[in-house]
Amino acid sequence: MAIDPDEMPTLYNVACLYALLGERDRALDLLETTMRHGFGHKEWMENDPDFASLRGEPRFKKLMQGLSTKMGETR
Repeated sequence: MAIDPDEMPTLYNVACLYALLGERDRALDLLETTMRHGFGHKEWMENDPDFASLRGEPRFKKLMQGLSTKMGETR
């Protein structure tokens, strides 16, 4: 992250790592950042086993709902 803090695959993978380590807030912060920069693979995030610990979190649900809304707007 120090080399390229805006690279989406890196941010996503570090979010996965934080989620696996139980650092939910840090993981969600990075997911929010990736989404602000255009990453919007809702199905991927909903099914990524690395985010199993986040699925019950209201913030994660809100992020997924926001992606659903964005996807509906583009249709």
